[in-house]
Amino acid sequence: MCHAENGALMFLNHPWSDPAIGLNPSGSSFVEFDQRATQGDALSVVFFGGSLTWGANASDPQRTSYRGLMTEYLREKYPRAAFTFHDAAIGGTGSKLGIFRLERDVLSRKPNLVFLDFSANDGLGDKDPQSLDSYETLLREMIGRGIAVEQVFFGFKFNFGKQYRPDTLHRLIDHRTLAAAYHTAQGDLFPLLQGKLNDGSADIETLWAIDGAHPDDPGYQVFFEAARIGFEQAVAERRVCSVPDRPVFSANYMNRRRIRLAEQPLAAGWQAAKTYRTSLWFDGLSSRWMGDVVMCDSKAKKPIEPLTIQFSGTFVGLFGEANQNGLCFKASIDSKPILYRENAKTPPTEIWQANTHALGEGRLFIWRQLADNLPPGEHTLVMEPQLPEPGLPDGQLRIESICVAGE
Repeated sequence: MCHAENGALMFLNHPWSDPAIGLNPSGSSFVEFDQRATQGDALSVVFFGGSLTWGANASDPQRTSYRGLMTEYLREKYPRAAFTFHDAAIGGTGSKLGIFRLERDVLSRKPNLVFLDFSANDGLGDKDPQSLDSYETLLREMIGRGIAVEQVFFGFKFNFGKQYRPDTLHRLIDHRTLAAAYHTAQGDLFPLLQGKLNDGSADIETLWAIDGAHPDDPGYQVFFEAARIGFEQAVAERRVCSVPDRPVFSANYMNRRRIRLAEQPLAAGWQAAKTYRTSLWFDGLSSRWMGDVVMCDSKAKKPIEPLTIQFSGTFVGLFGEANQNGLCFKASIDSKPILYRENAKTPPTEIWQANTHALGEGRLFIWRQLADNLPPGEHTLVMEPQLPEPGLPDGQLRIESICVAGE
């Protein structure tokens, strides 16, 4: 709910979903999925993840990615089933954005089975509790609704071969722990691919022939093999996904809101607009992932008021879209500037980039995590667009939603 007060948007948080979800819901059984598929039922399957699920560098992502190969496998294994397959993979994103995409991009498809990625994009060697919180939230939400889940554990070229050190991949270890607790299927690439490298049946330069992040078709064939083995083991073992009484790590993000700004009163200088319909690459096409945006435009030559949003939570992010001329902005929470850092090698700054300049001239979605460790309670976010210097091209700041979560 929201109301306007002194020009600010006020949002009263409530649980996005009910955390009191069933522990052994009907439908999360792999045997039941197998039986229904065998007898020819209509079934929905969603592939939820990042670029390794989308299939970046595959010669034909719809066919030769792990996702495409898994789709074909299920069709051949269950020729009578009426499958619908849904691509919910956005490159360069992890489970923190995933919790805000869950309803629109996954649950709305009424899936019977979800293949869950994000282990690599959440940082295989990282230990931050927030990413772990968001990932476990996805498991609790989906399994709690009777959805069978297979967690797929993928990696990059530098995780294998002579650099293979699975004991240092803390996120992988944590996600395996969650798989054991929630009784999910596990498509684990790590022992499978390293075994192939050790016995000489695979060559790492052939698997990753283009870049070190995204495999070529032979690499995706091994990714698919890991996912297939995990699925078949879950069916053979009569696996039933279930939700533990208590989170294994935490589930603070069960309470969350995706505040769509086009549905709210707008400050002066802002207006609703359609999303872009072209993009630098297909999984970056913002119109696939969001509704209308609100935007301000420097060429309008009119005063642009800052966006002021009051919210309750510990996490806040911005989901929108941009081109190479997207306007930068300053942001503060509770009157304290929050700093932007493009990467570990750049110094922090008060100026937040909201453009695609570093990636090329074109349009893409943007996701900016503003803060993830706020004290619980009420907060005020202020975002102030920065107009371009004289002589530079005009631009727009285009935001679909402000995403908030936490206690």
